Amino acid sequence: MAKSRVKKPITSAAPTSGAKFKRSRVETARLIRRFHVLNKELAKCRNEHPKDTVKEKQILDEMEAMGGLDWYQRASQLGQSKERGGDSSKWLIQALKTECKAMVDTAKKPLQVLDVGAVQPDNYKAYQSWIQAKPIDLNPQHPDIEKQDFLRMQPTDAKFDIVCLSLVVNFVGDPRDRGQMLLHTRNFLFSPVVKDRLHLLYLVLPLPCIDNSRYMSHDHLMAMMASIGYSHCIKHHFSKKLAYYLFEYKANLRPKTAWKKKILPQQEGGGRNNFAIVIDPPSATK
Repeated sequence: MAKSRVKKPITSAAPTSGAKFKRSRVETARLIRRFHVLNKELAKCRNEHPKDTVKEKQILDEMEAMGGLDWYQRASQLGQSKERGGDSSKWLIQALKTECKAMVDTAKKPLQVLDVGAVQPDNYKAYQSWIQAKPIDLNPQHPDIEKQDFLRMQPTDAKFDIVCLSLVVNFVGDPRDRGQMLLHTRNFLFSPVVKDRLHLLYLVLPLPCIDNSRYMSHDHLMAMMASIGYSHCIKHHFSKKLAYYLFEYKANLRPKTAWKKKILPQQEGGGRNNFAIVIDPPSATK
Protein backbone atom coordinates (compact mmCIF):
# COMPACT_ATOMS: atom_id res chain seq x y z
CA MET A 1 0.00 0.00 0.00
CA ALA A 2 1.34 3.42 -0.93
CA LYS A 3 2.10 5.71 1.94
CA SER A 4 -0.13 8.78 2.21
CA ARG A 5 1.67 12.07 1.86
CA VAL A 6 1.48 14.38 4.84
CA LYS A 7 1.07 18.04 4.03
CA LYS A 8 3.53 20.24 5.85
CA PRO A 9 2.33 23.57 7.20
CA ILE A 10 3.34 26.53 5.07
CA THR A 11 5.62 27.89 7.75
CA SER A 12 7.71 24.74 7.86
CA ALA A 13 8.31 24.96 4.13
CA ALA A 14 9.23 28.63 4.26
CA PRO A 15 12.86 29.67 4.49
CA THR A 16 14.44 31.03 7.61
CA SER A 17 16.54 34.17 7.67
CA GLY A 18 19.58 33.82 5.46
CA ALA A 19 18.31 30.71 3.67
CA LYS A 20 18.80 30.46 -0.07
CA PHE A 21 15.76 31.47 -2.11
CA LYS A 22 14.54 28.42 -4.00
CA ARG A 23 13.35 29.26 -7.50
CA SER A 24 10.56 26.69 -7.47
CA ARG A 25 7.36 27.34 -9.42
CA VAL A 26 5.24 25.39 -6.91
CA GLU A 27 6.87 27.01 -3.90
CA THR A 28 6.51 30.49 -5.36
CA ALA A 29 2.82 30.04 -6.21
CA ARG A 30 2.04 28.55 -2.80
CA LEU A 31 3.86 31.36 -1.02
CA ILE A 32 2.02 34.08 -2.90
CA ARG A 33 -1.38 32.47 -2.34
CA ARG A 34 -0.78 31.97 1.39
CA PHE A 35 0.62 35.46 1.84
CA HIS A 36 -2.51 36.93 0.20
CA VAL A 37 -4.73 34.93 2.57
CA LEU A 38 -2.78 36.09 5.61
CA ASN A 39 -2.83 39.69 4.43
CA LYS A 40 -6.64 39.57 4.16
CA GLU A 41 -6.94 37.92 7.58
CA LEU A 42 -4.72 40.62 9.06
CA ALA A 43 -6.84 43.43 7.59
CA LYS A 44 -10.03 41.76 8.84
CA CYS A 45 -8.56 41.26 12.30
CA ARG A 46 -7.45 44.88 12.59
CA ASN A 47 -10.77 46.26 11.32
CA GLU A 48 -13.25 43.96 13.02
CA HIS A 49 -11.31 42.88 16.13
CA PRO A 50 -8.78 45.65 16.85
CA LYS A 51 -8.32 44.49 20.45
CA ASP A 52 -7.48 40.91 19.51
CA THR A 53 -3.72 41.40 19.64
CA VAL A 54 -3.14 37.67 20.11
CA LYS A 55 -4.73 36.81 16.77
CA GLU A 56 -2.92 39.71 15.08
CA LYS A 57 0.42 38.50 16.45
CA GLN A 58 -0.26 34.94 15.24
CA ILE A 59 -0.87 36.22 11.72
CA LEU A 60 2.16 38.51 11.77
CA ASP A 61 4.34 35.71 13.13
CA GLU A 62 3.35 33.39 10.30
CA MET A 63 3.97 36.12 7.72
CA GLU A 64 7.35 36.78 9.28
CA ALA A 65 8.16 33.05 9.30
CA MET A 66 7.47 33.05 5.57
CA GLY A 67 9.92 35.88 5.13
CA GLY A 68 7.57 38.85 5.42
CA LEU A 69 6.83 41.38 2.70
CA ASP A 70 10.41 41.22 1.47
CA TRP A 71 10.10 37.49 0.75
CA TYR A 72 6.73 38.04 -0.93
CA GLN A 73 8.26 40.69 -3.18
CA ARG A 74 11.12 38.42 -4.13
CA ALA A 75 8.61 35.72 -5.02
CA SER A 76 6.66 38.23 -7.14
CA GLN A 77 9.90 39.31 -8.80
CA LEU A 78 10.58 35.69 -9.72
CA GLY A 79 7.02 35.33 -11.00
CA GLN A 80 7.54 38.26 -13.38
CA SER A 81 10.70 36.81 -14.91
CA LYS A 82 10.72 35.90 -18.60
CA GLU A 83 10.52 32.19 -17.92
CA ARG A 84 7.24 32.82 -16.05
CA GLY A 85 5.63 34.77 -18.90
CA GLY A 86 6.96 38.27 -18.34
CA ASP A 87 5.26 41.32 -16.86
CA SER A 88 1.77 42.66 -17.53
CA SER A 89 3.08 45.93 -19.02
CA LYS A 90 3.26 44.12 -22.38
CA TRP A 91 -0.53 43.94 -22.59
CA LEU A 92 -0.82 47.66 -21.83
CA ILE A 93 1.70 48.60 -24.54
CA GLN A 94 -0.16 46.51 -27.09
CA ALA A 95 -3.49 48.08 -26.12
CA LEU A 96 -2.00 51.58 -26.40
CA LYS A 97 -0.65 50.81 -29.86
CA THR A 98 -3.90 49.33 -31.17
CA GLU A 99 -6.92 50.63 -29.27
CA CYS A 100 -5.49 54.03 -28.30
CA LYS A 101 -3.36 54.91 -31.30
CA ALA A 102 -5.21 58.16 -32.04
CA MET A 103 -5.07 59.18 -28.38
CA VAL A 104 -1.37 58.39 -28.13
CA ASP A 105 -0.56 60.19 -31.41
CA THR A 106 -2.27 63.41 -30.29
CA ALA A 107 -1.05 63.32 -26.68
CA LYS A 108 1.93 65.25 -25.42
CA LYS A 109 5.03 63.09 -25.34
CA PRO A 110 6.39 61.38 -23.45
CA LEU A 111 3.44 59.78 -21.69
CA GLN A 112 3.74 59.87 -17.89
CA VAL A 113 3.03 56.53 -16.20
CA LEU A 114 2.64 55.87 -12.47
CA ASP A 115 3.49 52.20 -11.98
CA VAL A 116 2.07 51.23 -8.58
CA GLY A 117 3.44 48.08 -6.97
CA ALA A 118 6.29 47.86 -9.45
CA VAL A 119 8.35 44.68 -9.19
CA GLN A 120 10.94 45.73 -11.76
CA PRO A 121 12.06 49.34 -12.44
CA ASP A 122 12.54 48.93 -16.19
CA ASN A 123 9.27 47.44 -17.48
CA TYR A 124 8.89 50.40 -19.84
CA LYS A 125 12.55 50.93 -20.69
CA ALA A 126 12.10 49.60 -24.23
CA TYR A 127 9.52 52.34 -24.83
CA GLN A 128 11.35 55.23 -23.15
CA SER A 129 11.19 57.32 -26.33
CA TRP A 130 7.47 57.85 -25.68
CA ILE A 131 6.88 56.65 -22.09
CA GLN A 132 8.35 57.85 -18.80
CA ALA A 133 7.45 55.62 -15.86
CA LYS A 134 7.59 56.37 -12.15
CA PRO A 135 7.73 52.99 -10.35
CA ILE A 136 6.66 52.87 -6.68
CA ASP A 137 6.17 50.07 -4.17
CA LEU A 138 5.67 49.43 -0.46
CA ASN A 139 8.83 47.38 -0.26
CA PRO A 140 11.03 48.01 -3.31
CA GLN A 141 13.40 45.29 -4.46
CA HIS A 142 15.46 47.73 -6.53
CA PRO A 143 16.96 51.14 -5.68
CA ASP A 144 15.30 52.69 -8.75
CA ILE A 145 11.83 51.91 -7.36
CA GLU A 146 10.57 54.60 -4.97
CA LYS A 147 9.38 53.39 -1.57
CA GLN A 148 5.81 54.62 -1.30
CA ASP A 149 2.42 53.54 0.05
CA PHE A 150 0.00 54.52 -2.71
CA LEU A 151 -2.98 54.70 -0.35
CA ARG A 152 -1.12 57.33 1.70
CA MET A 153 0.52 59.06 -1.23
CA GLN A 154 -0.42 62.74 -1.35
CA PRO A 155 -1.50 64.23 -4.69
CA THR A 156 0.90 66.84 -6.05
CA ASP A 157 1.03 69.07 -9.10
CA ALA A 158 2.65 66.18 -10.96
CA LYS A 159 0.02 64.29 -12.95
CA PHE A 160 0.08 61.15 -15.04
CA ASP A 161 -1.43 59.95 -18.29
CA ILE A 162 -1.73 56.40 -16.99
CA VAL A 163 -1.96 54.88 -13.51
CA CYS A 164 -1.11 51.17 -13.42
CA LEU A 165 -2.57 48.90 -10.75
CA SER A 166 -1.31 45.52 -11.89
CA LEU A 167 -2.02 42.80 -9.29
CA VAL A 168 -2.11 45.49 -6.60
CA VAL A 169 -5.77 45.86 -5.63
CA ASN A 170 -6.12 42.15 -4.86
CA PHE A 171 -3.11 42.35 -2.51
CA VAL A 172 -4.86 44.94 -0.32
CA GLY A 173 -6.58 43.01 2.46
CA ASP A 174 -9.54 45.25 3.25
CA PRO A 175 -12.36 45.66 0.64
CA ARG A 176 -12.84 49.34 1.61
CA ASP A 177 -9.15 50.05 1.12
CA ARG A 178 -9.46 48.50 -2.34
CA GLY A 179 -12.28 50.91 -3.11
CA GLN A 180 -10.26 53.82 -1.76
CA MET A 181 -7.35 52.79 -3.96
CA LEU A 182 -9.54 52.95 -7.07
CA LEU A 183 -10.89 56.37 -6.04
CA HIS A 184 -7.37 57.58 -5.22
CA THR A 185 -6.13 56.88 -8.75
CA ARG A 186 -8.17 59.84 -10.00
CA ASN A 187 -6.06 62.24 -7.91
CA PHE A 188 -3.01 61.40 -10.01
CA LEU A 189 -4.47 61.51 -13.50
CA PHE A 190 -4.66 64.56 -15.72
CA SER A 191 -8.14 66.08 -15.62
CA PRO A 192 -10.49 64.76 -18.32
CA VAL A 193 -10.77 68.33 -19.66
CA VAL A 194 -7.06 68.33 -20.62
CA LYS A 195 -7.35 67.26 -24.25
CA ASP A 196 -3.69 66.69 -25.11
CA ARG A 197 -3.16 64.15 -22.33
CA LEU A 198 -4.39 60.62 -21.68
CA HIS A 199 -6.53 59.77 -18.65
CA LEU A 200 -6.19 56.01 -18.29
CA LEU A 201 -6.31 53.42 -15.51
CA TYR A 202 -4.71 50.06 -16.20
CA LEU A 203 -6.14 47.45 -13.83
CA VAL A 204 -5.03 43.82 -13.63
CA LEU A 205 -6.62 41.29 -11.27
CA PRO A 206 -6.34 37.52 -10.86
CA LEU A 207 -9.11 36.05 -13.01
CA PRO A 208 -10.83 34.28 -10.06
CA CYS A 209 -11.46 37.73 -8.52
CA ILE A 210 -13.75 38.41 -11.49
CA ASP A 211 -15.19 35.09 -12.56
CA ASN A 212 -15.35 33.13 -9.30
CA SER A 213 -16.21 35.58 -6.51
CA ARG A 214 -19.46 35.76 -4.56
CA TYR A 215 -19.21 39.55 -4.54
CA MET A 216 -17.72 40.47 -7.89
CA SER A 217 -18.31 39.90 -11.59
CA HIS A 218 -17.32 41.60 -14.83
CA ASP A 219 -20.64 43.47 -15.07
CA HIS A 220 -20.47 44.49 -11.40
CA LEU A 221 -16.97 45.89 -11.89
CA MET A 222 -18.05 47.78 -15.02
CA ALA A 223 -20.93 49.46 -13.17
CA MET A 224 -18.75 50.27 -10.17
CA MET A 225 -16.02 51.83 -12.29
CA ALA A 226 -18.51 53.88 -14.30
CA SER A 227 -19.95 55.29 -11.07
CA ILE A 228 -16.59 56.83 -10.15
CA GLY A 229 -15.86 58.31 -13.57
CA TYR A 230 -14.29 55.41 -15.44
CA SER A 231 -17.26 55.06 -17.76
CA HIS A 232 -15.30 53.94 -20.82
CA CYS A 233 -13.64 50.54 -20.79
CA ILE A 234 -11.33 50.82 -23.78
CA LYS A 235 -10.42 47.16 -23.72
CA HIS A 236 -10.55 44.11 -21.48
CA HIS A 237 -9.15 40.63 -21.84
CA PHE A 238 -9.27 37.42 -19.83
CA SER A 239 -6.26 35.11 -20.01
CA LYS A 240 -6.09 31.77 -18.21
CA LYS A 241 -5.07 33.45 -14.97
CA LEU A 242 -5.55 37.20 -15.25
CA ALA A 243 -8.20 39.81 -16.05
CA TYR A 244 -6.89 42.91 -17.85
CA TYR A 245 -8.78 46.21 -18.03
CA LEU A 246 -7.95 49.56 -19.55
CA PHE A 247 -10.33 52.32 -18.44
CA GLU A 248 -10.60 55.93 -19.56
CA TYR A 249 -11.31 58.55 -16.91
CA LYS A 250 -14.22 60.53 -18.36
CA ALA A 251 -15.63 62.64 -15.51
CA ASN A 252 -14.81 63.69 -11.96
CA LEU A 253 -17.78 62.06 -10.26
CA ARG A 254 -18.46 61.76 -6.55
CA PRO A 255 -19.65 58.22 -5.82
CA LYS A 256 -23.38 58.25 -5.09
CA THR A 257 -24.00 54.51 -5.11
CA ALA A 258 -22.99 52.46 -2.09
CA TRP A 259 -21.09 49.46 -3.39
CA LYS A 260 -21.36 47.06 -0.47
CA LYS A 261 -20.02 43.58 0.08
CA LYS A 262 -23.15 41.80 -1.04
CA ILE A 263 -23.51 38.39 -2.63
CA LEU A 264 -24.54 38.81 -6.25
CA PRO A 265 -27.59 36.75 -7.27
CA GLN A 266 -25.79 35.15 -10.20
CA GLN A 267 -22.76 34.37 -8.06
CA GLU A 268 -24.48 32.29 -5.38
CA GLY A 269 -23.29 28.77 -4.66
CA GLY A 270 -20.35 26.99 -3.13
CA GLY A 271 -16.77 26.94 -4.29
CA ARG A 272 -16.51 30.70 -4.79
CA ASN A 273 -14.02 33.09 -3.22
CA ASN A 274 -14.69 36.23 -1.16
CA PHE A 275 -12.95 38.90 -3.21
CA ALA A 276 -14.86 42.17 -2.91
CA ILE A 277 -14.44 45.89 -3.46
CA VAL A 278 -16.42 48.28 -1.28
CA ILE A 279 -17.02 51.95 -2.13
CA ASP A 280 -19.06 54.13 0.22
CA PRO A 281 -20.51 57.50 -0.77
CA PRO A 282 -18.84 60.42 1.06
CA SER A 283 -21.74 60.75 3.51
CA ALA A 284 -21.36 57.09 4.49
CA THR A 285 -17.59 57.21 4.90
CA LYS A 286 -16.38 57.14 8.47
